[in-house]
Amino acid sequence: MYELTYNQAQNIVDKMMKDIPYNINIMDRTGIIIGSGDKERIGTLHQGAVAAIKQKKVVEIHKDEEFVKKGINLPIELRGSIVGIVGISGQVKETRPFGNLVKSAVNLLIEQSAAMEKENLEKNLRQKFINLITDPDTLYSKELTDQAQAYGIQLKKTSQIVYVEFPNEIDEDTIKNFPSFKTSSHSLCIVVQEEDKMDGLQEQIDTQYPDALISISKWNDKISEGFLQAKAAMRVLKGVFSDEKVISYARCEFIADLSMLLREDPKAEGPAYLLESHDELIKTLQVYLSCNLNANETASRLIIHRNTLNYRLSRIHKITGKDPKNILELVELIFMLVNRVK
Repeated sequence: MYELTYNQAQNIVDKMMKDIPYNINIMDRTGIIIGSGDKERIGTLHQGAVAAIKQKKVVEIHKDEEFVKKGINLPIELRGSIVGIVGISGQVKETRPFGNLVKSAVNLLIEQSAAMEKENLEKNLRQKFINLITDPDTLYSKELTDQAQAYGIQLKKTSQIVYVEFPNEIDEDTIKNFPSFKTSSHSLCIVVQEEDKMDGLQEQIDTQYPDALISISKWNDKISEGFLQAKAAMRVLKGVFSDEKVISYARCEFIADLSMLLREDPKAEGPAYLLESHDELIKTLQVYLSCNLNANETASRLIIHRNTLNYRLSRIHKITGKDPKNILELVELIFMLVNRVK
């Protein structure tokens, strides 16, 4: 049976008393006052509510007594059961016209609150589930397997993870026909278990969200492994390939794996931080890499003179201590780009 909470009841009382010129009490299904305009009465037993619960009907009290005040008390029903009582204090002939109005409003507010609580519970369950299946230490128990099936996932089947970052906040059901879970306000983890559906998924994302960034894992036995691969590939995409929208983990496996190891090393944060406030230099390095170190093509794409490009590359060398024209030091710069992505 649905249970009214103190916070819920008091919120309803506060809303209703803005429009009703009488004190309003809300009692739980045992008759205890859990919300009231008179805070001193909260936690006490309301005899009028007890009578309304027992008789399962409206109870009017025409005069004040020691433990009860005059007014009208109406049962609150939800799905056929009495979940509480709403009482309006005052002369019965004055409060009676407000009775059904207040009862209907309270019922509506309770139903809205119940629906919101149910939605929040579902969100919490989904979040707990995605946290479990993306944790490498999670074992696939029968309970977890059954829960996964409810979301359209077969844990014993190989899967590919598509990790998507959107420019704006998104909902859980942003992507249709695929099991998807929010990992932040603007990102989704999508589980794909049918190889022939991948092209359709990418087309759906490209059509509806052309500015979204997509990273794709390999096929794996565990979802957690695919999730780590897709997240690492996303960092490479954002750090190195600034002009592209899609990347596969298979394309950048070495960089992605090594960057994950370097992220665990506190020393790796130092050099990466050196580039943080130099957007122009970061962009220059990214384009230089995407042009396969071709200086003429890089200058052309950046619409700058070749001398300006050389100046910028020299600035990168001076700031980071790593020369973009030295192949070994350029590799270190690549990891700096990747590891500056959160």
